[in-house]
This record gives sequence, structure tokens and C-alpha cells, in this order.
Amino acid sequence: MAIDVESIRKEFPFFETAPDGSRPPVYLDSAATTQKPAVVLDALNHYYIRTNANVHRGVYRLAVQATELYEGARSTIAAFVRAPRAEEIVFTKNATEAVNLLANSFIWADGRLRVGPGDEIVLTEMEHHSNLIPWRLLAERVGATVRYLGITDDGRLDLSDLNEKINERTKVVAVVHASNILGTVNPVATIAARAHEVGALMVVDAAQSVPHLGIDVTALGADFVTFSGHKMCGPTGIGALWGRYELLEALPPFLGGGEMIENVTVDAMHYAAPPLKFEAGTPPVAQAVGLGAACDFLNRIGMDAIAAHDQALIEYALDRLGDVPGIRFIGPTGTANRLPLLSFVVDGIPLQRMRASLDEAGIAVRSGNHCAQLACSRFGVPAAIRASFYLYNSPDEVEVLAETLETATRSRTAVTADTSFDVGQVRPYKDILLPSIFQPWAEHLVEALAPAPGTKALDIGTGPGTVARVLARAVGPTGAVVGTDLNPAMLALAVESPSVDGAPIQYVECGATPLHVSDEAFDLITMQQVLQFVPDRGAALAEMRRAARPGARIAIATWQPLHRNPLFRALYDAVATVLGPDRADLFEEPWSLPGIEVATLAKEAGFVDVELREWTLPATVPGEPDAICCLFDFSAVSPYIGSRRADLTAAVRANLAHCTDGTGVHSETAVTLVTARA
Repeated sequence: MAIDVESIRKEFPFFETAPDGSRPPVYLDSAATTQKPAVVLDALNHYYIRTNANVHRGVYRLAVQATELYEGARSTIAAFVRAPRAEEIVFTKNATEAVNLLANSFIWADGRLRVGPGDEIVLTEMEHHSNLIPWRLLAERVGATVRYLGITDDGRLDLSDLNEKINERTKVVAVVHASNILGTVNPVATIAARAHEVGALMVVDAAQSVPHLGIDVTALGADFVTFSGHKMCGPTGIGALWGRYELLEALPPFLGGGEMIENVTVDAMHYAAPPLKFEAGTPPVAQAVGLGAACDFLNRIGMDAIAAHDQALIEYALDRLGDVPGIRFIGPTGTANRLPLLSFVVDGIPLQRMRASLDEAGIAVRSGNHCAQLACSRFGVPAAIRASFYLYNSPDEVEVLAETLETATRSRTAVTADTSFDVGQVRPYKDILLPSIFQPWAEHLVEALAPAPGTKALDIGTGPGTVARVLARAVGPTGAVVGTDLNPAMLALAVESPSVDGAPIQYVECGATPLHVSDEAFDLITMQQVLQFVPDRGAALAEMRRAARPGARIAIATWQPLHRNPLFRALYDAVATVLGPDRADLFEEPWSLPGIEVATLAKEAGFVDVELREWTLPATVPGEPDAICCLFDFSAVSPYIGSRRADLTAAVRANLAHCTDGTGVHSETAVTLVTARA
């Protein structure tokens, strides 16, 4: 039976036109969370208004009704995933909590359920962080080893070494049933069979598959299955762990408190039987009732009909979006064994520009690494756009997405450096300060980094284009360089420069609030004198971490304080004398970011091997001291100079008289350099 999308959408209040006439967005983010039908919202309201009482604890009529609703929802959900017993469903906050419950319980379990030193845990490179980090934490805490099943070039699990990866040392195999970033539906039963051959436990993350495929937990061959309510038209704050009853009986509880205890004395305690043993405290009663209503709603439509609708949508989407120039899908390009979601990048268009274009067009999609950084790294992209579809989406919405993407690709020039800026005012900066100050620093920096030929490099803060151009020569024609800057006029100066021998350079404006870098993955990232102008420095370092390949190097240069930079101190003192100390404080900003703060931010962003060093280089500015006054045009005091420019110039001349001769102004500049590795 085919799905009538228009009729289904009428059951979701989200899709109604608001009283002010506004329409909801084209919602293509159901892999993150689904919209809620009215029957689910009604079930929540009815519980809170008519049957709100705590469960299992009271014998009065209202409490009994609440308990019946709660346990009835458990039975409904158990039937939805074909669990043999309702008692095998443990309610949790979400799938993430369900995995954490298991991972922590395995630390204290006995016998075959216990994970300890020398044991191995097998994961895959396409895991969501919710089925990755808990196992990594478990391994760190007990001294176990984590191994990974890889991903093939076409986005499928690589099972060529399955028997080697899953061996007699394996205690747990945790595999995602369907990838939230690739859309791949994995052959869980095959993996489970191998796990059971060696006596390992099989854990399946089914958060993405349960809403679409109508799974049978026993047919999967799993020992434990986790899923979330909010991805299947249910409320947030509710998920479930299914486990074979005998295993749930053998596991120790994760949380202690009320409800999970059968009886307790001063020197003994006995746990309640599953599932209550794992549901300490007041449970999410209303959310469970809402999830039960969601299961009834999906059953009424029919999971086979939903799966067929999903298949038709993904077939159409792959075909239609495949016509978008430059689009590159991350994951399988075939339609077999995959969910109705697509992750992609568009070559030549920064992701932040593309996602902004989609948002402006009223299209809700997710962008980022989708909590699947290992998969992103496998395909060499730090981030991607993901469009995910569900029973309330139609081919017309796929068409809207495709047309918006095509419009964006027709205006590619808008996402690179704009060369229309009048750079006459800033040209002295390029002609005077670049060759005397920034070029020597660029040469020194790149020489110290010694990038290998073929390196793919990102330079944040081109100055303008100085480091990017030196990098281009260093990495050679087989490499690539992206140069960015906060200032579009700087980029205009960089773009107009003659090309250099070596790698091609693409110049892209990166902005500052927040900082957005290119959406490619880089082997080397440099940043010079930019971080102090970014309001959220922690986010900027996180953005750099996102763009760094595993093992990539970063180098961040910031000016040392003014007392270490006499050339700039002369300018500062001139501003203080002529415009006053308040204006001088504004001028001080580029020299006010301590290197130790940058190093700390790098560590917090996840970089390792963080080192901090100080460098000083001599600086000679040809001509009179007047030449370096062009720096005022790039400082915070420019709006306040007015008629005082001559006074400022005279003050600078006086401050630098002691180091000026017939060949120019002789001084030095000093920076702090933080290097690290991703």
C-alpha cells in the first residue's frame, strides 16, 4: 500500500500553516529527530492532564492507571521490535544512555559478561559517537583493546578481515545497524554469527533503522539492541535497551536507587527483576506513553509501506541530486540496503555557504560531522551536508533541494574572494609592511614547518596571501593551498597578485563570528595574527580541529606583548599621546593574546603534542617612519583619527628617531608560536 504523503502531513501539527501565514521549512533532518504526530502529542497531554501519577508505587486508582499506561507502552514497544518478552525492554533516556548502561555494567559483571584487561572490543569506523565513545571509555578504564571494521570505498562495511578482527579475545562487538551519515544498512546477522562463534556479545545500535525498517531484534542475531524514541515520531527523553532476558538477569545494575531494589537491609540487598533493575528512580512515564503511541501510529501506516516509500524517495533523490554540478555523495551511490538519507559536499563551494543558502531557502538540513568523525575521516571530509527523509517527505521536496543546490552552484564566484573591493586605501600595507615584516615571518614559519611536497594546506589569515603563497611554493604542484582572511579587502589584494610557482591557491573569506574555514580536510593548517580578532576563540580552534585530518599539524602565531615589539610599541605610544589612553587600549588588541591561552585552547579542542615557543626576527622598514603609519588604517583607531593624522605621524617619527637611518627604520618583531597535532 502506497503512502499518501499529503494525508499523513495533516496528522502532524508541525506542517500546518501558522496563524500569521508563515509556512514551516522543508524539513529534511529526520535522521536527527522526527516531527511528532498529533496522536503522540495527545497521548502526552492526556497522561499529564488525566492520569499523572507515579508508577509502581501507589495502589490508588490513578496510580494504577498510570502504571497500566506505562507498562502497556512497554508491551507495545516490545511488540514493535518483535521482542519475545515485554520485560526485555528497558526504558532509558535515549540510545546513548542505553549504550552507556551496557558499557558500565560490563565493568562490574561476572563471567562472560565482564570486560577486563586484555579483552577486545570490536567497533566499526561508521559508528555514531553514541556507540563509539562509551566503548572507548570502557576500554580505557579496564585496559581492553578496541579494534575496528573498516569501510570500503563505496561506503559499505569491509568484512574481508571479519574472522581476524573478531577472534577468541573479543568480548563485545558493537555495530550500527544503519549509518546515520552514510545511510548504509549493515549485514548485522552475518557479524553476529561470527561474534557468537567466538563467544562474544553482539550489541546493535538501531537508532536509525527502527524508524524505517521495522526490525526483529531476534532475527538480527543480537544480544542487545538500542534505539531512541525521538527518531521514530516519539517524544524526546525516551529510548530503549532490548536485551535477551537471561543476559539482563545476569548483568548488575548501572544506577542505584528507588524502584530497582527488591528489598534492602543494613547488610544486604536484592535487586528487582529486569527490566526494573535498570530503571532506578521515577521513570520517563509520559515519554514512554508517547513512544507507545508513536509505535501504534507507525503500525497503523505500516512499516512495509514506510520502507517502500523510503526506498522510492532515496532512489529519486540519488538520481535527481546526482545532476547537481560538483556534488559528491559520502556513502553508497546505490539504493540497495540503505536508508533514505544522503550526505554530500559540493566541490568548490564551502559548506558554510551552502548550508546558509539552503537555510535562506527554507530548507532544514544538518551539516557537520554528524557525530561520526571516523567516517568523515575515512572519506577525507571534515564535514558534510545531510538530507534525511521520512514518511512525511515527498519528491517535490527533493526537487526543491536539488533546485536550490543548482542555483548555488551557478553562482560559485560568490563563495570565493570578492575582488571588487577598492583596495587603494590599504595598498600601502601591502607595499610597505608585507615585504618588510610579514614576508620574513612567512618564510621563517614555513621553513620551520617544512611541509612535504603534495601537502594540502590551509592558511587562516593570509596577510594578504603571504603565508599562502610561501606554502604554495613549498608544497609544490602536487599540493594544494586554501588561503582565507577575515578582511575581504585583504583577500582582494591577495587574489590580484601574480600566481606563484607551486600549488594552486584558492582564496576564501572565512568571517570571524563565527570563524568558518574551508570544508575540506587538510594536512597542515596555519593561522597568523587572526585569533585575537575572533570573539569565540574556543569555537575557532574547534573549527580548525574539524578541518584537520588525523595527524595533521597546526601552527598558530600571535604577536607577543608590545614590550617585546618595539616597532609596534612606538605606534601604540603615539596613539596614547595624540588620541588618549582609551584609544591606545583599542590599538593594543592585536598584541594582547597570550600564547599560553592559545596553547590551552588547542588542548581543549583535542589537539595533542602542543608546544609553545617564542620567536623574534629583525625588521627593517624602508623609508622614513611615516611609512609604517599605514598600519593605522588597519587598526581599531582609524575612525578616531580625523584631523589628527599629521600629529600621529609626527609622534611616530619622534618615537622611532633613535632607530632610523638613511636605509629605513630598524627594529624587531616577536611572536609566540603554538604548534600541535590533530
